[in-house]
Amino acid sequence: MKALRLVEQLTCRVAVAGAMLVALGAGVSAVPARADEPTPAKPSKFKDFGEVTKEAKKIEGLFDMYQDDDHLYAVIKGGDFNQNFLAPMSIARGVASAGTALNFGEQWVISFKRVGDRVQLIRKNLRYEAPKGTPLEKAVQQNYTDSVLMALPIVSDNAPGGGVLIDFGDIFLTNFANLPVGGLDRSRSNWHKVKGYPNNVELQVMVTFGGGGMGRASMHGDSGTIDPRGVTMVLHYSLVKMNDSGYRPRMADQRVGHFLSATKDFGSEDPDTQFVRRINRWRLEKANPEAELSSPKKQIVWWVEDTVPHEYRPYVEEGILEWNKAFEKIGFRNAISVRWQNERDEFDPEDVNYCTFRWITTPMTFAMSNLRSNPITGEMIDGDVIFDASWIRFWKQNHAYLVGSRGSDDGGKDDSDDDDAIVGVGEIISPIMAARYGYGLPASQQRMLHNHGPNEAHSGKKSPQIVPESFSSFQAALNEQAAANGCCAACQYSNSMQDQFRMAAVALAGRAGGKDGNPPEELIGQVIKSIVMHEVGHSLGLRHNFRASAMLDLDQVHDTAITREKGLVGSVMDYTPVNIALDGQKQGDYATTTLGPYDYWAIEYAYKPISGNEKEELKKIAARSPETGLEYATDEDLYMSNDPRVNVYDLGSDTLEYAKQRIELSNEVIKEMEKNLVKDGDSWARLRPAFLTVLNQYGDAAFLATQYLGGREISRDARGGEKAHDPIMPISGKKQRDALKFIAKNILVDEPIPMRPELLRRVTTEHWYHWGADMDMYAGKVGIPYYAQVEAIQNIPLAEAFGTPARMELIESNEAMVDADAKPLQTAEVFRTFTDAIWSDLKDLKKSDEGDETTELSLSKVRRNLQRRHLQYLVDIVLGPKGFGGSPLAFALFTSSGQQFPAEARSLARQHLKEIHRAVGATLENESVKLDELSRAHLEEINDQLQKVLDAKIEAGGV
Repeated sequence: MKALRLVEQLTCRVAVAGAMLVALGAGVSAVPARADEPTPAKPSKFKDFGEVTKEAKKIEGLFDMYQDDDHLYAVIKGGDFNQNFLAPMSIARGVASAGTALNFGEQWVISFKRVGDRVQLIRKNLRYEAPKGTPLEKAVQQNYTDSVLMALPIVSDNAPGGGVLIDFGDIFLTNFANLPVGGLDRSRSNWHKVKGYPNNVELQVMVTFGGGGMGRASMHGDSGTIDPRGVTMVLHYSLVKMNDSGYRPRMADQRVGHFLSATKDFGSEDPDTQFVRRINRWRLEKANPEAELSSPKKQIVWWVEDTVPHEYRPYVEEGILEWNKAFEKIGFRNAISVRWQNERDEFDPEDVNYCTFRWITTPMTFAMSNLRSNPITGEMIDGDVIFDASWIRFWKQNHAYLVGSRGSDDGGKDDSDDDDAIVGVGEIISPIMAARYGYGLPASQQRMLHNHGPNEAHSGKKSPQIVPESFSSFQAALNEQAAANGCCAACQYSNSMQDQFRMAAVALAGRAGGKDGNPPEELIGQVIKSIVMHEVGHSLGLRHNFRASAMLDLDQVHDTAITREKGLVGSVMDYTPVNIALDGQKQGDYATTTLGPYDYWAIEYAYKPISGNEKEELKKIAARSPETGLEYATDEDLYMSNDPRVNVYDLGSDTLEYAKQRIELSNEVIKEMEKNLVKDGDSWARLRPAFLTVLNQYGDAAFLATQYLGGREISRDARGGEKAHDPIMPISGKKQRDALKFIAKNILVDEPIPMRPELLRRVTTEHWYHWGADMDMYAGKVGIPYYAQVEAIQNIPLAEAFGTPARMELIESNEAMVDADAKPLQTAEVFRTFTDAIWSDLKDLKKSDEGDETTELSLSKVRRNLQRRHLQYLVDIVLGPKGFGGSPLAFALFTSSGQQFPAEARSLARQHLKEIHRAVGATLENESVKLDELSRAHLEEINDQLQKVLDAKIEAGGV
């Protein structure tokens, strides 16, 4: 028995020992738990806050942040969840786009939401609304949701105040800005600056992209980056607490141009629209509401960087403070102030706490405003202005370069290496036309523009480059992205200013005799001030006004008694050319020096304190729109209307008269261009940019005149009022006929541009071969292709009149809008004017009679090219763009859009083809006409081709 009990005891001990080993292997206590002891807690899924942040630098602010090497931890407290924050973004450095706002036009609003073990980053969809607490609000919430952009892991959930810790690197060390580049490499990215404030945090990251998307360097090698495998830039992100309390939104009116924030209100009782449009403006309130003139509670302060050259600082300050005149008229004293940065000031221009004026340097010449506003209320929170120093460098170098002398401010420095940047000229033949049809804008916006304008199908060439290649690839992609999101494109003021400066340099050089090479200081000061006023106007919420340049008659624009009191133009928000007087004319202001009547009115509408019925008071202000000087037309009117008065870089109330003066000025400049611009020992290369600039003036004149055909004056006036205009008023028939005569006598002629063989022999380019150099010489562009330039300019009225059906449709529909005795322009007159002008050589010939003397006929190359172009358009109207198929005339390059022309236009086109066919046949058969070999070959080819066209069967549906 003893032996048996001993075995049992040993067995029991072995079993217990085995259980203990199993328990130890499982990681639990080997000691059996007592029944009255609590079950131990599971280990936390998250790290301890103290452990994570013990070595980190604390940065207090809207979110408390802890920076440790590549990590930037942020505390999201309970009250921060489901709150809205603005998220402005911009490029602080790199890719020649420093200061560019990335979400201009529609600020992102984000929020944080905890879902389980993660924090969702949400972009709020604030475009739709309904009255609070109504069934409609519930319906909107069901149908329109926010976008969850990220799900961020929680690092710690025991942060002070009951918050959670997330890593901001998971957000901002990625392509959070959705830049049009790929392959961000986090290992080559890092935090650049981190700042915290009570109502915002400001973050800068230096990120590197290596996956393409920036495009190859241009053929000149000046892409702004040294190697596409490592495109590095500094991005600036802000997170801003949204403060809606105490701000009273102001509703927009289409008669006055302000940037706005639009939402769709499904509970709106407005019978015209569901959209609620709130203008973008600063919160400006009187310190003493009872006083007629009071300082504001809080000034709008522009902090000006110390990078502005000392000699230009007065013009910059004047341009900013000029707007105080408009605010003073509505009761604000010193609403705007300027503070110059000194050595004690340290701030980032992108910081929303500072409204800054930046003076930068890039390969381009541009200026822009980066306004930021609350998309819910429209309240402005920031309005930085970027002014590229290349404006001044370009002007001075152009002037000095073209007149053959360096300015004294160069300090004796040899800038010969910089001349290459001046020589390069794009393929623009009319800067005004390029801007009107949106060349340089995103492709998606170009597709929205007129369907009757020249395009790739018309020209047979790539669309004119309106921005330098070094800028276009990335910046155009940013604009495209913004347009896809329904946002505005950046201000394009700079696109043709190079051309304007160059023309001014050439014209003034001839008059000054090229004595010293210094441009007039007055010109520089006035241009700087006008551009600053323009961009600050954007930052105050004002949109473009492309109708403003028509305020004065051309005989008034050089009268400084008028321009310095009233302004050279109705608004500084227009794109105005450099105002150059004709030879013998008194020179007035080169640019507008003060605000125009429209600017005062727009500021009044946006900022006038209103204590009573605001809606009715605003109606009274907007009702002044018919007054002279308050006319308004903006970007969409420029691109989509048919008003010849709505243009960029024109001046005066009569655009046709301005076109005539530009040709007169150009003819004056061309006469002795090389004598005025090139001295002994100088390179002939400076003639090329000068000559091409002058050629552009002929293109502008051709385009401006053609806009009168089927043109309509547009108005935004509301019904009522003694001076109110109808929304659409066709241009008078007389004015349209004047434009036709101008085109016939100045453009559709053998020599629309004076031909000077000795000048053409001297137009060349610099002979350099390295990155950034002008490579035109090696692309077969040593000289100027005179005939190609002439053909392109003559094609402008042809393409505008016959390129697509729109112009013909406008002319036809205008007939129905005027009274019967108004004598409107008719389609037949357009066909007749073009045919008579282009084929006059043949139509003036008389049939041979016995005894008649022989008449020699030699059709110039210009005339032959013009006739081919004209025929191609007529054939396309009759048979469609495939009319000639592979026939020789098809080489004319231009084809129509394939849209159906009005029936009468097709009938007229066929009639004129028959008429031309008869004239050509009669000329070939006329024995008294002696044709040179080229002219005969040209006419015989046309005769054969026209016979085939007239014998062709019209496809079904073409009648």
